[in-house]
Amino acid sequence: MLFSDYNFSGQSEIKTQVLPMNRKKTKLKFSRIYKQLPVLAGFSFLLTLLLFFISQVSLLEEIEYKLTDYRFRFTSIPEQADSNVVIVAIDDSSLEFFAANGISWPWPRSYYAYVVDYFTACGAEAVLFDMQFYEPDIDREETYAAETDGMFAEAIAQSNNIFLGIQLSQDSIDTETDLSRFSLPVINPEENKAFNYNGYIAPLDIFSRSVKSLGVINVEPDRDGVIRRVPLLYSIRDLNLPQLAFSGWYNSVMAGKELIYQKRKVKIDEISIPIDEKGNYLINWYGNDNGASPFRYYPFKAVVSSASSVMYGTDPLIASENFQGKYIIIGATAAGLLDLKTNPYSRIMPGMEIWATALSNFLNQEFILPVSESVNFAATLIIIFLVFYLITHLNAKMGNIFLLLLLVGIFTIDYLLWKYLRAPVNLTLILSGFVISYLLMITVSYLLEGKSRREIRKIFTRYLHPDVIKKLEENPDQIHLGGEEIYATVLYTDIYNFTTISETKTPKELVEDLNNYFSKLTGIILQHRGLLDKYMGDGIMALFGVPISREDHALLACEAAFAHKQLRIEMEKKKTLTASDQLHVKTRTGINSGRLVAGNIGSDKRVDYTAIGDTVNLASRLEGVNKIYQTNIIISERTYQDVKQVFLCRELDFLRVKGKKEPTRIYELIDKHINLNRPDWIDEYEEALNLYRMGEWKKAARQFENLCAEPVNDPAAEVMLDRCYYLMKNPPEIWDGILTLEVK
Repeated sequence: MLFSDYNFSGQSEIKTQVLPMNRKKTKLKFSRIYKQLPVLAGFSFLLTLLLFFISQVSLLEEIEYKLTDYRFRFTSIPEQADSNVVIVAIDDSSLEFFAANGISWPWPRSYYAYVVDYFTACGAEAVLFDMQFYEPDIDREETYAAETDGMFAEAIAQSNNIFLGIQLSQDSIDTETDLSRFSLPVINPEENKAFNYNGYIAPLDIFSRSVKSLGVINVEPDRDGVIRRVPLLYSIRDLNLPQLAFSGWYNSVMAGKELIYQKRKVKIDEISIPIDEKGNYLINWYGNDNGASPFRYYPFKAVVSSASSVMYGTDPLIASENFQGKYIIIGATAAGLLDLKTNPYSRIMPGMEIWATALSNFLNQEFILPVSESVNFAATLIIIFLVFYLITHLNAKMGNIFLLLLLVGIFTIDYLLWKYLRAPVNLTLILSGFVISYLLMITVSYLLEGKSRREIRKIFTRYLHPDVIKKLEENPDQIHLGGEEIYATVLYTDIYNFTTISETKTPKELVEDLNNYFSKLTGIILQHRGLLDKYMGDGIMALFGVPISREDHALLACEAAFAHKQLRIEMEKKKTLTASDQLHVKTRTGINSGRLVAGNIGSDKRVDYTAIGDTVNLASRLEGVNKIYQTNIIISERTYQDVKQVFLCRELDFLRVKGKKEPTRIYELIDKHINLNRPDWIDEYEEALNLYRMGEWKKAARQFENLCAEPVNDPAAEVMLDRCYYLMKNPPEIWDGILTLEVK
């Protein structure tokens, strides 16, 4: 047992005795509970389930993206880019070459016609333009747009292996191009979660009607600007348009075959292409961190020169064998054309390398195969279980050794799966499971060893509002002897005639009855956000609006007092009352609002959070004033002003309490407006009170006398009636209507 019994005697206080923790006993209890395999398995499953849902948060997804980037950078890969995929670059040297010959950008479309004709003659498998041709060419001195566009269109028609880019847009932009012939046959298209577009910007119809197909060139990087994924198909107006690389591969290798969308994959014939939950294809990047491209590049100027040489019967600069059977991607690399992207190697690359890489993936079926969610879940579950098991079944030294080996094993398996299978696990989820389960078990162990401290906090929680504890926990430096002035409300309660009651009971009975009484009343105070300041024999002092300031402190104090009044009414309905119930029936309450000083007051050895000041003193006096008027709840004028819209009150008197020079109006709290319409007898009492203050004691007495009779039977009216009789017999020399109390 950690604490001795506590009781209340006079000024109530908590007596605690902290006994030393038996570390061995705690450890045995810890092991006995947590060594049970079903318990470990249950905790492991619940923690895994929680982490699995948390891992869907975008921040954790981005961490996993970064881990995949590191896999690319630091793991040598067996695959190389397909040599049949080559790039023709509109680079800076080509721009400079043509500019030196008087041909500025944009170049005449006839140049693309020469290039297409040359690739057709070379026997290229497919030519993909990562470019847009949605506007007519411009007129020049030596050529007209219609002529150059016509040449390009004729070259496309004769080739039958040309793919042009199309740009999709959320805006509804229509062109004359009919896209239906470029849509691929899809089964279960609803499984494609890729973004749905409304409009598009297509190549001129003169080009589109002759191309083998179009390919979408939209690319959306991840939040950090890195390109890691692209959709296979884009949805637009119930059409399924392929991205550029997939269009080139599909129409060249799988033309006409249906695409079957399944969970996390697209099946075409015998080939399954993995996709993520949003329909994106994860690009399997080639290369290394030295900045070199994995693809063969040819300058556009060299291809044009080669085409020109063939036309004039001379040897081309680039032999035709270099393009035979190739998939050729044409796009810009020149810095001024702004088609630069970033891949996981942190390499700035031309945007067409996205399509080159994806096309190479498709040709060689070199796909990233992410481990399924169920496998990731199972792996995380096993790791968490092992961490729990090792910590609970081994000593600290051996446990740490095996935990380190487990961590090494996780990274080793991840490395092997990535290097040889391109099958990344959700390392973020698994490592989170390892770290959190480890910290959780360490924390549990620490908390068990700190049980005595928690028991002490448990005791104090009964007497302090959670806000106080939280404030002190968050700001330990606030525990000092200083304080702060604040506008708040003080509530005092006392038991009428308690001395007489206590004389009829044994000490044990008295303590038991008081404890039951205080438990109920304290619960009401805390429920209404009050701070239990102290127990004082048979009384309670409570504060509202401290230490956390709030504007409705007066209302909360009155709500608490009224809730206790309702409890008393319910008890009075009982045929027989318990001894502790009788204490509730005899309770009196005083409430006052105003400025007070609240803080930790005491010595360096012991402090109590309390409040001092005239506001506190007046609340105490008002509690005692109930005895004079035979009332239960009296509030000050300041409190009344704050609650009068909610509570029905009546003015009792205008008096000056002992020790105070300034008088105060006092009010009896009767009920809530919502529960009771203002009865006529309150108006009659206040009218009699006004007559009393004007010195019309005889007239006032007649009205007070009416209130003393049935059905009102007002005890306060009886008090005022007696006072009127006294004043009529003993009129004062000077009358100001204020009663000065000579006793507390």
